[in-house]
Amino acid sequence: HRRFFMKINELEKTLNINRANIRYYEKEGLLKPCRKENNYRDYSEDEVFVLKKIIIYRKLGISINDIKNVFNKAK
Repeated sequence: HRRFFMKINELEKTLNINRANIRYYEKEGLLKPCRKENNYRDYSEDEVFVLKKIIIYRKLGISINDIKNVFNKAK
C-alpha cells in the first residue's frame, strides 16, 4: 500500500477549497503537513482525510474551536 502526497495547489483543485483556508487550518494546528527541502508543503493521505472532515464540519457550522476539541478527544 503506497502512501501519496499532495501539494497545496492539488488540494485546492481536488477538494475545491482555497489555499488561504488550508493555511488557516494549518496555522490553527488542525493540519500538519510535512515540509520538503524547498519548504513546500506536502499533505499526506492522512492530512487529506483530516481536511475532508474539517470541510464537512465547517459546512455544518461547527466552529474551529469545536473542531479542535473533537480532534483532541479523538486522540
